[in-house]
Amino acid sequence: MTGHLSRALSLLAVALLLTACAATSALEPQTKQRDGRMARIYFLREKGLVGAMGTTAGTADVKVAGKAVGALRNGYYLFVDRPAGTYDVSVNSGVSLPYETEIQVEAGQVYYLCLGATPYGPPGQVLLNQAYAGGSGTLMPPRSGLSGAMSGTVLYRMDASSGAALMAQLQAP
Repeated sequence: MTGHLSRALSLLAVALLLTACAATSALEPQTKQRDGRMARIYFLREKGLVGAMGTTAGTADVKVAGKAVGALRNGYYLFVDRPAGTYDVSVNSGVSLPYETEIQVEAGQVYYLCLGATPYGPPGQVLLNQAYAGGSGTLMPPRSGLSGAMSGTVLYRMDASSGAALMAQLQAP
């Protein structure tokens, strides 16, 4: 029995180490000036208790219009610029179904989307999840009920002042 426990603890330690090594990355340049003809969409991931403890959760992959735009871990943000229009947006933390929604953007406007814990489940568990991994703003409607119910990471839309304030606390990739 001791051998099994030791092996399980070793595997857990390796998994935590690999999770800690997971990096935030953006596939589009993050230093470009804002173009007034484009909409800017910020993806924010709060620190939550995970970041406050000096550890990190696994990364969440972000896609816009079906194309990967980056991966975020707690305490970071990234942005993409897109022409006016409606875009499918999804996030996937790798251990559940992707959360899929859509956003309509207008040229010259800035949008803040916060990745966070799912708000579905027993109230106590929801509060614990949000304290642990974050999640602020208004939940963006999922494309399907299955996407909403089976996703570990979801998207919240934040107003401009709350989004800018949160972004000031986060790091760029």
